[in-house]
Amino acid sequence: MDEETLTAYHESGHAVIAYTLGGTVEGMQLGGEADDWLPARFGDCRIRWGQIDASSDWQRRREILTILAGPVAEMVYREEPLHPAVYGPWRHDWQRAWETAEAIWPEVQQRMRSLENVILELRRQVRQETCWAAIAALADELIAHEMVEEDRVEEVLAFWIR
Repeated sequence: MDEETLTAYHESGHAVIAYTLGGTVEGMQLGGEADDWLPARFGDCRIRWGQIDASSDWQRRREILTILAGPVAEMVYREEPLHPAVYGPWRHDWQRAWETAEAIWPEVQQRMRSLENVILELRRQVRQETCWAAIAALADELIAHEMVEEDRVEEVLAFWIR
């Protein structure tokens, strides 16, 4: 398995779950833009939630699901039960989900249990035929073009999701 394909599935996982939760995928790319506040990364998926209440548990849950969907899609593609907390390339995703979840589940054991349940639910959802087809179609687009803009993402996902 090459890194480009794994990255495409990872970013597509973020995109598909965000889209199903009402987000707009502004674009995706292989290779990330260099910036000082994020670690080096292989891909990027930009999501816009529209007008939101950032303090709402519902918004936090959407973000957690979207954040962990990338590692889960890659996990399903690899057919390996790696864990985002310990597998290096996914640690940043796990850390973001962990920090976002703190406001919902302040107690550490409850937070860990809840995030583990999110991963299990995402694995179930990602494995569903339509969801997996959408992830694969978007990953193919990303591999073919290295960058997919909002209009094309919408076109691909609308075909599979709605």
